[in-house]
Formats: sequence, C-alpha cells, structure tokens
Amino acid sequence: MNKLLKLTFLAMPLTFILNANSQSVGMLEEVVVTAQKREENLQNTPIAITAITESTIDDLDIANVVDLAGLAPNVHIINTPSNNTSATIAMRGGTTINPAITWEPTVGMYLDGVYLGKGQGSIFDVVDLERVEILRGPQGTLYGRNTLGGAINLISKKPSGAGASAKVTIGNYGLKQTQFIADYEIGENIFTKVVINNKKRGGYVKNAASPYQAPQGVVPNTTFHSELDTVDSKGYKFTVAYEGDKTSVNLSLDRTDQDNIPPFAQLTNTIPGWSTAFGVGASPLTGGLLLWPIELFTNTSRQGVAHTNTPTYETSVVEGTSLTIAREMNLGTLKAIWSKRKTDWNDRLDLDGGPFPIADTERHTNYDAETLEIQLSGSTDKVEYVLGYYALKDNAFTANPQSFFGGGMVITQNYSGSGDSTALFGQLTIAVAENWDVTVGARSTEEDKAGFKEYVGIISASGKGSFDDTTGTFIISHDYSENTNLYFKVADGFKAGGFNAESSNPYEAATPYAPETISSTEFGLKGKYFNNRMMFNVAYFDNEHKDMQISYFTANAAAASEVINNSADISGLEIETTTLINDTTKLMVNLGTLDSEFTGNKVASDGYKLEQVPYSPETTLYISLDKDYGNYRMRLDHSRISEHPTFPYNSKDPRAALTTLDSRGTTDFRLLTEPMENLQLNFWIKNLTDKHHRMSSIPFGPGFGQLTLSYFNAPRTIGMDLHYKF
Repeated sequence: MNKLLKLTFLAMPLTFILNANSQSVGMLEEVVVTAQKREENLQNTPIAITAITESTIDDLDIANVVDLAGLAPNVHIINTPSNNTSATIAMRGGTTINPAITWEPTVGMYLDGVYLGKGQGSIFDVVDLERVEILRGPQGTLYGRNTLGGAINLISKKPSGAGASAKVTIGNYGLKQTQFIADYEIGENIFTKVVINNKKRGGYVKNAASPYQAPQGVVPNTTFHSELDTVDSKGYKFTVAYEGDKTSVNLSLDRTDQDNIPPFAQLTNTIPGWSTAFGVGASPLTGGLLLWPIELFTNTSRQGVAHTNTPTYETSVVEGTSLTIAREMNLGTLKAIWSKRKTDWNDRLDLDGGPFPIADTERHTNYDAETLEIQLSGSTDKVEYVLGYYALKDNAFTANPQSFFGGGMVITQNYSGSGDSTALFGQLTIAVAENWDVTVGARSTEEDKAGFKEYVGIISASGKGSFDDTTGTFIISHDYSENTNLYFKVADGFKAGGFNAESSNPYEAATPYAPETISSTEFGLKGKYFNNRMMFNVAYFDNEHKDMQISYFTANAAAASEVINNSADISGLEIETTTLINDTTKLMVNLGTLDSEFTGNKVASDGYKLEQVPYSPETTLYISLDKDYGNYRMRLDHSRISEHPTFPYNSKDPRAALTTLDSRGTTDFRLLTEPMENLQLNFWIKNLTDKHHRMSSIPFGPGFGQLTLSYFNAPRTIGMDLHYKF
C-alpha cells in the first residue's frame, strides 16, 4: 500500500507539468449534485462524493448498482453469493454481508429520492440514468437510517419532450438487449416518458453430465440445466410530469421482472476423504460404489463446465410507484415524496457444487414498503436550510425450506419482520465570515420493529423492540482560494437494532440485538487547477463504530448466522483526480486506502475472537484513460482491489484463509464512435485479459467438513451497443 501511495504522489507532479505545458483552452465540465437536498457544484459540496455524469454513464453503459463497482474509492459492490438480483455493498469498511430480507443494509440506496430498503431484489436496470452520486461516510442527518457507510443516489432523466430513442446491444454468451424510450410533451408543460427494457443472456458456465459414473466407481447420478448463470429480464418505467412556473409534479411507475438461473456455486474446498468421513462413500449397500464423493469436484480454478443436479432458479419481481410534488414558496421549496415499493423474490440453490443431493436450499420472499418524506429547503443572504420529516413502514416474510444429505436433514423455517420508522431532521449552512461556512444538522429517529421465527410444526417465537437515536452533523468549510476548498466534518450515523431471523435458536431470533452507531471525523480538500483542467479531491477519515452489527456465519442448523455487536475503528484516505492532459486525452485516477480493526474483544459461539473486518481491502484503485481521435474515441478502464476478508473470522480459524480473496484487477476496453448524426456505435470488451477471480465465498465450516463454495467473476465478454435517436 505504501509503495502505491508513493507512486501516486510521485506521478502527480508529472500530471501538473503536462497540464502546465498544454496550450489548450479546454476545461472539465461543471458537475451539479443534489447530495445535500439542494443543487450545488460538486467542488463546493463539503462531503466526500463521487459524481458519475451522463457522459460516463453512456460510455460505460451503467444501468444498475453493480455496474458502479470499482469506480469510487473505498466502495466495494458485488453480487451477493449465488444471486444476480441481490447486491452486497461496502463503503469505508461498513457493510451488511447477510442477504436475508430482515437485515438492514449499511449503505442506503435511493432511486429518484425514494429509499430502496433491502439488498434482495436491488439489482435491476434503470436504463435512463442522468447521474449517479456516491456519498461516502455517514449521512445520518439528511438521509438517516442505514447510511452509516454512505449512500448511493440513482437519478433518472426527467421527462422533457426529447423524443424517441432506441438502443440495441448484442454480445457473446447470447447477450441480446433492447431498450426503447419515448419522451413527449402531451400538453402545455405536461410530459410523459415510457422506458422499456428487455435483456437476455446465456450462461457463463455450461452444465454437463458428471464424468464420474458407475465405470468410475460412483453411483450413477444426473444433472439439471444445460447452463448456469443466465439472465432474462424485462422491465418498464412510465412517468408523467408537470413542470409549472412554481409547481412541479412527477408520477412514476416501474416494474422489473427477472427469471434467471443463479451463478455456479463452485466447490473450492473440502476435507480429504469427505465422503468417507460423512458415511456416503463406498458401502455394501451401493455395491462398493461411492455414493456422494463430492471431494472429486473440488477445484480452486474457475470452471467453465459444472455438474450440478438441482433445478435451480432465481426470480425477482420489483415494482414501485412514486409521487413527487414540489412547490416554490416564499420560505423556499416545499417538496413531498411518497412511494410504495414491493418485491416478490424466489430462489432455489445447489450449495454443494456437484451432482449429489447434499445441500439444496430455497427462499421465497415477499417485501413491501411505504415511505413519505416532506422537505422544506431555501436560503437567505447568509443561510441555507433544509428541514424535513420522514416516515417508513415495511413488512418482510421469507419461507426458507432446506434439505441436506439427501433429505436426511430437512429444515422448514419461516421468518418475518416489520418496521415503523419516523424522523425529523434539519440542516443549516451559515456564512459566518467571508469564505467561511459552518453547517450544523441533526436528525431524531424512532423505530419500532417486530420479528418472528419458526421451525414449522416444531417451535416458534416472536419479539418486539423500539430504538431511537439523534444523529448530528457539523462541518466547517473554507474557500481557501479561487480554486481550492477545504472542509472539516464530524458526523454520526445510526442503524437500529433488529432480530436475527437466521439464528439457529428461535428464541434468540426473537431477542433484539443492539443498534449500531458511528462517529466519523473527516478532513477534505477539493480543487480545480490549471484553468479548470484538473480536478483534485482528497479526503481523510476516521470512523469509530460502536456495536457494529456483525453477521457471523456458523452453518449450525443449516445456513445459520449469529449477530455479534462489536466495536471497530476504520480510517482511510481517498484521492480522486480527473485531468485533461491535452484537448484529446483525459485521465482519471481514484485511489482509496483503508486501515481497519475490531477494537472490541467479542468472541463467537465457536470460541474464536472476531478479527477480520469483512470487505475492507487496504487499497482500491480505478484508472480511466480516454483518448479522442476525432471520428472515434478509445477508452481503457482498469479497477484493482487488494486482498481482503469476506467474513469476520479469526486468522487461526481455517475458514479465514478459505474465504479471504486474493487481490484482483480487471481491465475493460471501449471503442466509441458516432458515424452519423443521432447514431452511436460502441464496441466493448469487458475483462479484456480474461482474468479469473473469486468474488465471494460461502464456508460451511467444520460441521460440513470445511465444504466451501466460491463464486467467480464473469469471463471476457465482447459486444456492441447501437444507440439511435429518432
């Protein structure tokens, strides 16, 4: 890490020289963000924020949250193990690694101001994005609950009467995607927009008959599916908007329906002689043949061919309705945002990596949420203010049948949770002196939650809990010069306690675990230099987590986890630069470093002390080089992440090594052309060097003979996009 930092800082003077010698008058575009509930220049916003503009979204074909992976420093986004519709998001070492619907995320995600409350079903295409804002660090005042790590704002293009456009994408692995947008003015200041998206892709992994049958000394077995890791997605969004002189109204309805085959859960480890140890090896009952020798299918390198027997599936139907009304008044802008969202989500997984009935699980989830936010924002000569009220009600239910060892161990469990949250918040920015601003804010939150867990027909338990907290923000910002802004920020974050529905003990599942809080200190610099040809932003932070909600996977009674509240200290540095080297060449470098450790001494039920902070790599790096040749542009994007743990295990626990991921880097190439007016033709190669990396793992531990599954990144993909505006 130290070598990388030295190289970065040594390279910066060279970048300055290149800018100083340039004779061009080109400048970087000005970026406007709404991270603080009002429009302001990115460089004048005293928080750590990565703004991804429309041009970058178009270049990189960004449509969902996983497409943002690697772009921002100290931000880690991957598919949740075994799924293509659920995301695991970590910011500055804060994350929720358990994908259960009753768990709350640590990073808040918002679509056009509407909170998307859960990880399950959070990966769906929003194909008409105008901007994405990635806010790093706790956003406890203006965003509130579950934003200890930060927040991601997905902002769609508003209806404007821009007309119709279409996009067609084709690629290897049978990729076919069509998008159509119709945006028209249907009356004076009244607009409608329809967005339709259809995407299909074949599997990244073939599924073939097992090479081990009776002639090889194994009981005959069969496989299901011809390929794994497929995508079949259909979606639409309809919006009607009114834009008056003082009043605006926006009504949106969206729905995404996905019917996928989950990724391959590849077996990367078992104890030697696993089948003999578990009594499923050779025996007289099988005529001397091995019954379920899963150890034969262990492979630590990515497989292009699998041999699984379970008819796996993953379906997700996500739909929402939102209404936003804004009115300009003497006091400022009064805005109300109401939404109702619903998720129906199902999966069935093969969790042994072979053609045997060793581990077969299902989840059938229903979730609905209704939110209301009312904001008043305005300004006077020396004060800018935001005041608001927020309310959320949600309900979640999951049926989770599981079968292990050929039905010898069958678990039928259901769990549910509900919440009722309200908050009052306010933030003031005061110009206390020339070039000096002070921002103060506070948010008071109250949450009531209920949890339920049952082993069907055997035992059940339920519980209730109430949680409240007041979080604050204090910022001093200073315009040091015409080009440089400095800020110092202290902020709090809060995540309510809850109920661990995946505990092996229903009574423990009915006892609330403690809320998690964070206190963050941050120093930042934002600057534009060399006639606005270079942007240079730096942030250093130190986060103190109290009662961090750690999911500790035990695999007791199947896929069980325990919740351990532990304290942690995470600090780091973030550098973001964008440089116009000359009129035709743009270089972007984003670097993040983390130093993370648990400061508590909590011990799990297996006797191990928690040691590793999950998804906290020491270094993340993103480099983008864009070269304009006149008739076309070429773009290289490279992201790298250092070695990091994915579970909080102790280094003395074998599971720690089995689930720690090696450092990895991925390079993408794009050729961007505009052969005629209103037509764009882009060619791309993702994972240019076809590198294979483990992205996540599931360790079943000693009770299952250290059976460990791993999920790998996508292979090299090649394709093209055709955009046409009618």
